[in-house]
Amino acid sequence: MIDAENMCGLARRLRDRNVFAWNFDPQTSDFSEWKAETRNKLRTALGITNPAAATMSVVSEWTDDECVGQELELGFSSGETTRAYFLRPKTDVPTPAVLLLHDHGSFFSIGKEKLISRPEERPELMLDIEKWADKLYGGRFIGNELVRQGYTVLCADALGWGSRQGNGYEAQQALAANLMQFGVSYASVILSEDLEALALLRDLPGIDKNRIASFGYSMGGSRAWQLAALSDDIAACVSGGWMGTLKGLMQPGNNQLRGQSAFSMLHPQIGGRLDYPHFAGLAAPKPALIFSGLEDRHFPEPSATEAHKQLHAIWAASRAEQKLETRFWSGGHCFAVEQQEHAFDWLAQNL
Repeated sequence: MIDAENMCGLARRLRDRNVFAWNFDPQTSDFSEWKAETRNKLRTALGITNPAAATMSVVSEWTDDECVGQELELGFSSGETTRAYFLRPKTDVPTPAVLLLHDHGSFFSIGKEKLISRPEERPELMLDIEKWADKLYGGRFIGNELVRQGYTVLCADALGWGSRQGNGYEAQQALAANLMQFGVSYASVILSEDLEALALLRDLPGIDKNRIASFGYSMGGSRAWQLAALSDDIAACVSGGWMGTLKGLMQPGNNQLRGQSAFSMLHPQIGGRLDYPHFAGLAAPKPALIFSGLEDRHFPEPSATEAHKQLHAIWAASRAEQKLETRFWSGGHCFAVEQQEHAFDWLAQNL
């Protein structure tokens, strides 16, 4: 039988009986061995064994009192291209860097513009930019705040947003289906491009290669911990608004059961083998800040709490539990100014 959530009995049984064969077991697993083996399995399954650096060309430039900005066109090994914003402080000294990962939000007209504001933005985008900044980010632009604090920042449009906007909400699963016909998942395309953008950022002049962070909220939060898990180039991770266990998220009313936006965050190549906190746990022993809202309907508190518990067990096994901070904020699914200030302070202390 198929219920109102489009769950059938088979899906419920798979959810309830599944044992994640690649998960870390604190009782029987050696952390270093588990990390090396599981990373290799993941990279192979997702087809990202040796990501190349994206290519870049400069589309336009601007300056203000605090930074030099550029709009870039990035080229990926797949043949895809995208637009990105790049901000650098006005200094000749190498700086720490942040790869910013934008959210999903079912809001596709903008991507990089959700996190970085530039002077004289395209007029047709201004209403959407202001609307989204107010809704999710307390009216602020994370990238601009970070560059004021001395970080170099890069943020690119993921496939389906901004310069790569598709045909709207209903078309997401059509995009995913077209890729799946060749054994490629939508989420793995986003991840592979993030890894190539990271490799580009690492190699740019004026970057302190030992101090690069991944930073994102909502879908951007999941992208942030995936990068930290799979790339040694990430030294610290700030991830908000995306953490839970698979079983805890596959519950009535959750987006995981709806298709659509879930396709951009699901990796069927590893489905049922590695739960979300254990994927993120591959980032240990790096410093990581992972947080959620107590009233976040997308990532309910019981599911997030259980995931946090598992994350702490993994960081403890890596002998670095003090480098992991998990926490809840009051409110729902938004990255409010108070949370941002905490994240900035945490990043300054840990990068």
